[in-house]
Amino acid sequence: MPDKQRVINILFLILMIFTTGLFSQKKMSRKEFIKDSTHIVQVKLVRPQFRFDNRTIFIKGQTLNITGFDAGVLLKEKLRLTLGYYASVKNIKAERETIDNIEFEREASLNYGSINVEFIYKNTRYISLGMPLDFNFGKNTLTYTNVISRDQQRASGFAFMTDFGLSAILKPIRWIGIKGIVGYRKTIFNQVKGARNDGFFTSIGIYVDIREVVKDVQMFKLKKKYRKNKNSVETAVDLITD
Repeated sequence: MPDKQRVINILFLILMIFTTGLFSQKKMSRKEFIKDSTHIVQVKLVRPQFRFDNRTIFIKGQTLNITGFDAGVLLKEKLRLTLGYYASVKNIKAERETIDNIEFEREASLNYGSINVEFIYKNTRYISLGMPLDFNFGKNTLTYTNVISRDQQRASGFAFMTDFGLSAILKPIRWIGIKGIVGYRKTIFNQVKGARNDGFFTSIGIYVDIREVVKDVQMFKLKKKYRKNKNSVETAVDLITD
């Protein structure tokens, strides 16, 4: 074998030994696995929260849809604190009212900020139960339209309300589920005479827990490192259905 070819073969062998040693991983011990997995699954003191909300309020036989969002934190998996903003969708039928022998159509709208507090009193693998309490402050607006001339007049003012009720999250998978709320809205202060906001309300939506998604990804990588010979699909199924 020519000297040049022999040198190439030796260099290739050295490269193979180096790369094999560089990318090979030592199998994780059980003690290391328990330590790392405990760190991943431990309850965090603070977790970020974000939610899109859609509520339906039942007011004297009619419904008012309110959409909005809130953002904040969840403390120790027990106390949710968020700030939100909400606005009504005009789906209440215009009501007629006679003022000084003139007939008007009346429409209401509501925009408000919110301080949301929710106590989580039960949190298991498949269900979470809570008691939400919201403090809402914003602006009520009533629009009066003359049924003949179509001229409009508006009355607006400050409103302060509170929402309270019960919430439940059903979690067929730990990081995704359905959240529902049933409660009652009560007006504490309202500058606009005749504006009505009191009534029972419901809310339903999709719940996604980003922290659980991140935790599953971290556990998947850790289990693959610990159980080198186990199928990746099998490991993923174990995590999702656990």
